[in-house]
Amino acid sequence: MENGSRSKLLEDPFVKKVWDLIMGESLFKRSPEELASLRESLRRESLQFFARHSPYYVDLFERLDIDPAKATMHDIAKLAIPSDMLRGEGQKRFLIKDLEEGGETFSSSGTTGKDPVRVYRSPVDLAIMLKANTDLFEHVYGDVLKEGEGVALFMAAPELRYKLSFVAFVDLTLDKKGIELLYGMDLEDKSQAGTPWQKLTTNKENLLKFLKSKKEPKLFFTAPAGVHILGQKFETMGFGKKIAYKLASGAPPIKLGKGGIIVTGGGSKGFADLPEYPKLVSNAQKHFVSKSSKGEHIDTPFMDVLGMTETLTALIDRYGVMDKVPHPLAEAFLLDPLTFEPIEEEGREGILGIFNPFTTSWLEVFYPGDIMTYHSSKGFYGKEFVYKRRLSVKEGWDLQRACGGTLEEMMTKQ
Repeated sequence: MENGSRSKLLEDPFVKKVWDLIMGESLFKRSPEELASLRESLRRESLQFFARHSPYYVDLFERLDIDPAKATMHDIAKLAIPSDMLRGEGQKRFLIKDLEEGGETFSSSGTTGKDPVRVYRSPVDLAIMLKANTDLFEHVYGDVLKEGEGVALFMAAPELRYKLSFVAFVDLTLDKKGIELLYGMDLEDKSQAGTPWQKLTTNKENLLKFLKSKKEPKLFFTAPAGVHILGQKFETMGFGKKIAYKLASGAPPIKLGKGGIIVTGGGSKGFADLPEYPKLVSNAQKHFVSKSSKGEHIDTPFMDVLGMTETLTALIDRYGVMDKVPHPLAEAFLLDPLTFEPIEEEGREGILGIFNPFTTSWLEVFYPGDIMTYHSSKGFYGKEFVYKRRLSVKEGWDLQRACGGTLEEMMTKQ
């Protein structure tokens, strides 16, 4: 945060405006109409910013016949790139010329077998990422994470904090809040080939420490498979072993205390037999117990995070309360799978597109290949998004685009 506040980019009026909006009064108190108007303004100012800071974007806007000062969502749709273009060193062509050093580079998990997506975040981007995601998380959580209160367990290894943006966000946020974070996994055989996900083993000491802790609330961060596997372990445990485990750890059930919650993210990670999310939640609620802020027993709440390496801010939902919502200043939109034109109709399936006008290192507008729908909402964003599935290769994934977009311009540029 401190390095970001000293960024030379803050001398640019657009970056200063974004910084003040993110760091200022709660954006969640504004009306959907006010926020939509603000995003429209930021959309155009963002494109003008990149035109000032990179000749690449000047040329791109000219080729696509886009006037930054009049940019529409149809223009943003034309500028969106597929995530595959960011694999390896793919992001370099999109970075501004006066890029500030001293940031961090994050990469995807590599579970697809392809070269991972790699994205660099400058110091000012990292500061915005931390504040924006924390505000979004607390809004969906329904409370403020109080300084120094509670304990968290993340079913990941500490080394992944410097690779995966979701792990980094959780680590940075909890560190800033003074909340103890335990990592529930160790990274074994670091010198061996393979992705980090293939080398994780349980850190039994930290898991036991989390289970026995009397701190409230307990925050449990994991991939959906982590919740499922832990629940299965309790269900298949023999009576004698269950008694011994109960004496050693106090579980099952796992008591998350007042405000305790389970936060999932990262998808199935190769677990083909993972139950649908509603079933996963109902199964887990047999083994995890929580209390409201008033101390009343409630069904353990779940939040699910849709975050990608490519995006500075995630989409988050709270199960049974609200479907996925983006940050107030982020543009989440759906594209027709055939024409790649923006979809306006509620309930119609489309390819998710994300545009974050507050990212300063590169024009962050992309589509990760997820099929979603949206419906109107009374919340701050005016709409909420429902995840459906991944876009298949047969449907046109693998860098296929409609005519006239950024990808075609790059492929045909001499």
